[in-house]
Amino acid sequence: MYTPFLRSMLNLLHLIPIITFWHTITTEIKKHKPNTDVVNNMVSAIHCVGYIVQYNYNYSYNYSMNYAIHVSIGYYIYDLIYLLRSIYATHTNPAIKSSARLSTIFAIHHIVGMYLLYDMLILENTGPLSQIYNLAEISNLMLYVSSHLYKEYYTHKNVISISEFIQLIWYSYFRIIQVSVVIYQQKSFFIEYSVTCNCCFIMLYAMSIAWTGKLVKKNIVNIASWNRNKASTATND
Repeated sequence: MYTPFLRSMLNLLHLIPIITFWHTITTEIKKHKPNTDVVNNMVSAIHCVGYIVQYNYNYSYNYSMNYAIHVSIGYYIYDLIYLLRSIYATHTNPAIKSSARLSTIFAIHHIVGMYLLYDMLILENTGPLSQIYNLAEISNLMLYVSSHLYKEYYTHKNVISISEFIQLIWYSYFRIIQVSVVIYQQKSFFIEYSVTCNCCFIMLYAMSIAWTGKLVKKNIVNIASWNRNKASTATND
């Protein structure tokens, strides 16, 4: 029987073709979409939907999630390389320096996420982690929709505002409420996890709360803008 360490070393070799796969997907999309942000958003959405489908299919038939987890780790490694290149670019191009902070946060998120995915490969009783990761990916669905609308159809302000409101409801329900329910119901499993594993999970949970706060602020701004436009239209009439 392989030890967890030896098994993880063998699994690392499988990541090379997976990372190549994500590079190929990105290259193909770039042929049709010149905007790098749009391309990355679409690739992220593909990963998100792909994992959700695999999770629900494997869960229904009680199959192993080993391959699906490897695909996610490979995606995070590939996207992390892009993020690190973006952060490095801020040192040579002051015009994009404002994006460095967000890229850094995403990079930290990916590193912590990969650690938890690694734990899902080698630890026993990782059902709650797997369930929460699935909920996290579901919560991201509207994020990709809103981001795509914002980048591709930026003139449709009302549509974007509506999508961002739906995103707030959708994200907060799955990422905060549903995840909290799983934590409460499966708290005995989390007690058994290592301190590092729980600290990483708490960090990601805190990021989720912070992102929810950001969405709330964004929607407040959208509502205020909508009211101003409505008042201006009424005055002109």
